[in-house]
Amino acid sequence: MSARAYLELVRIPAVFSAPSDVLAGLALAAAFGAALEPGAVALLLLASVAIYCAGMAANDVFDARIDAQERPGRPIPSGRVPLRAAVALVLGLQGLGLGLAAAVGPPAFAAVGLTVACTYAYNALLKDSPLGPWAMGACRYGNAAIGLSVAGWPSLTLPWLVPLSTLAYTAAVTFVSRHEVDGAARADLRGPFAALLALAIAPAVWALAGPLPVTWAAALPLVTLGWLIGPLRRAWAHPTAGSVRGVVMAGIYGIALTNACLAAAAGGFWQAALAAGLLVPGRAFGRWFYAT
Repeated sequence: MSARAYLELVRIPAVFSAPSDVLAGLALAAAFGAALEPGAVALLLLASVAIYCAGMAANDVFDARIDAQERPGRPIPSGRVPLRAAVALVLGLQGLGLGLAAAVGPPAFAAVGLTVACTYAYNALLKDSPLGPWAMGACRYGNAAIGLSVAGWPSLTLPWLVPLSTLAYTAAVTFVSRHEVDGAARADLRGPFAALLALAIAPAVWALAGPLPVTWAAALPLVTLGWLIGPLRRAWAHPTAGSVRGVVMAGIYGIALTNACLAAAAGGFWQAALAAGLLVPGRAFGRWFYAT
C-alpha cells in the first residue's frame, strides 16, 4: 500500500476545493455579524477536508464492483488499497471531522453530520438516479453550512440561501460527469453547459444586491467564465470522453473560484483570496492525479 494509492483514492486535486465552500460560508456569516474565531475557523476547515476525503473514498468503496469493470486501475479494484482499509479510512476521517466540529459547537457538529449524511445518500442511494447530481450538490451546500455554522443554528435568512447557487452549480458539473467515460451527444450537454455559465456569474447578483454591496466584486465572476469557456468550447466541438472529463475537471476547480467570488461579494476578502489560492495546489496535484 503506497501513499500515492491513498491520494488517488481521495482524489487529492479536488480536495482543495472543499475548504472554499467553508470559506464562502464564513464570509457570509461574518457579513451578517458573526464573529470569526481563528481557532474555530481552522477546525472547521480541517473538518471539511476530512469528510470530503472520506466522501471521495466512500465513492470508491460503493463503486468497487463497477470500477472493477470500468476503471480497473483505481486503487481498490487494482488491489493497491484493500477494501477493508478503505472502509477504515472512511470511518476514521468521518469520526475526525465530527470530533473537530464538536470542539467548535453543536451547530458545527450538526452541519458536519448533515454533510456526511449527504455523502452517504449520494454514494449509496442516489448516485445513478435523477436526484444524484442534486445529492452531490447538497454535499457542497452542507460544506458551506459548516462555515455558516459560526452564526448559530440555520434559518431561512439570506446567508443560508445564497449557497444554493453553489448547490446548483455542483449539480450541473455532476450531470456532465455522467458522460466522462463514454462521451456524450450535444443534446445531453446543452442544459448542463448553459447552467454552468449562468451559475458561474450568480455571485455578481449578490455583489450588487447583497446587504453589503461590493460593486467591484460583480466583475469577478468573469474570471470563472474565462476559466470554464475553453474546456466548454472544446467539449462542445468534440464531445468525447476526454473533452467532457476536461469540463468536469475545470468545473470542480471552478467551484473554488465561484466561492471566492461569493466571499468577496460578502466583503470577505481574505476568505476570497484563500479560496482562489486553493487552485494552486489543486492544479499542481492535478498534474499527477485525476480529480474525477
